[in-house]
Amino acid sequence: MKKTLLKLTFATALLFSTISFGQTADELKAEREMMKKELKSEKTIERQKKLEKLESPKSSSIASIDELAVNSSALLLVTKDISKQVPELYKRTVGETVDGITEVTTDKPSLEELENVAKSIGAQLLLISNYANIATQVAGDVTSANPLAAGKALKSVKFSKDVLSLTLPELNNNLVVIKNLISTIKSSNNL
Repeated sequence: MKKTLLKLTFATALLFSTISFGQTADELKAEREMMKKELKSEKTIERQKKLEKLESPKSSSIASIDELAVNSSALLLVTKDISKQVPELYKRTVGETVDGITEVTTDKPSLEELENVAKSIGAQLLLISNYANIATQVAGDVTSANPLAAGKALKSVKFSKDVLSLTLPELNNNLVVIKNLISTIKSSNNL
């Protein structure tokens, strides 16, 4: 869980430090190329598959563990939504007009839209921090639980830990993409 908190701190510092300090167009382009590789990497694709397969556990009859599982489920849904939303923010479509002329359409987000997504990601990162602390406290509830409920409780705690470990890198990737888009807009004076 300490690694989770360190990554959270790093991600938040990354967002605010690089948005406030300008980058050159070449640096932004190089960062975009690195992100493209990262988003197409086997590790990222595997993580996204795991996120899609995660399903909320059944009730364990232990209030603290069930509450963590419900909150983790909500975090998972929001993370999936953000992950679907981010690639759609900056989209280029190539089509053809009725006359047979090739037409390229680029949908560019506004600075306000990007900042709202960045705030949403930041809020999710704070939730991860809170849930990571709760998960370590809740682990003790499993040992004190009724032996019959312990199996369900362990599954529930494992689900929450999986959600936390998978959503953090996913949100970090999305945060880097959003940061790059914000920096690009600011550097090109598209305000």
